[in-house]
Amino acid sequence: MKKHILPTAAILAVAACAGIFIVVYFVPVSFSADQTADRLWREVLPRIALSLAMFALVLLCGYKKIFFIKTDGAARAALWCLPCLLVALANFPYSALISGTAAIERADLVWLFLLKCLFIAVAEELLFRGLLLGFLAAVFKQRRHAFLLRVITSSAVFALFHLLNLAEGAAIGPTLLQVGYTFLTGLMFAAVTERTQSIWCAVALHFVFDIGGLIVPDLGSGHFQDGVFWALTDICAAICAAHLILYAIRKHRDDGADYQNNRQDT
Repeated sequence: MKKHILPTAAILAVAACAGIFIVVYFVPVSFSADQTADRLWREVLPRIALSLAMFALVLLCGYKKIFFIKTDGAARAALWCLPCLLVALANFPYSALISGTAAIERADLVWLFLLKCLFIAVAEELLFRGLLLGFLAAVFKQRRHAFLLRVITSSAVFALFHLLNLAEGAAIGPTLLQVGYTFLTGLMFAAVTERTQSIWCAVALHFVFDIGGLIVPDLGSGHFQDGVFWALTDICAAICAAHLILYAIRKHRDDGADYQNNRQDT
């Protein structure tokens, strides 16, 4: 009986996800008389359903190890993630909020906004760093450039996924810009998942990054990507990029050594 539990859970989760999507996007149901609250609920509920579906599928595919947190070497892994945390923190509009060029007008809905950001992070990390990265690890297992192939491929799919925003009425220019920077953040999230061998650090970084990028558009008004924002972003991104390049070089060397050893064994 137990072997049927996971497939059944996956089917139920996917069905629930589909049902909620249909209700949210096609049935004229109002979740709140407040337009901002209603919009946020319409963005939160599908992502909760998607998170449940992805959780069940990750278990079904045998990738449950990504849910474990390794206590051995946890401190070193946390320190390793610090340059990536700088990038996530730099995405917050500090200077615009301080100077008044942007403002948060709906502080009463911060809790709902945080719920949205959390389930965006959980759903997307489970899909792209849980399912897809795990699948690509098996696909490229015997390849010389295994690490680079799975990280770059998963990040490219993650970036292209955001083209779906065009179907919701997003402009082409901002969408293409989003595709570009989500490819770069995808590289970061994938590297973090590889380094920690767990999904949770990537989820936390994704959550923090989205809070900074969405809080003014969702709960306020004004121009928040000012000169200070871009300067801070560029500095933190440069530090993180150097850090990740060094890590990729080391992983690439390890993959090369493993490839040569496997060829000798065969």
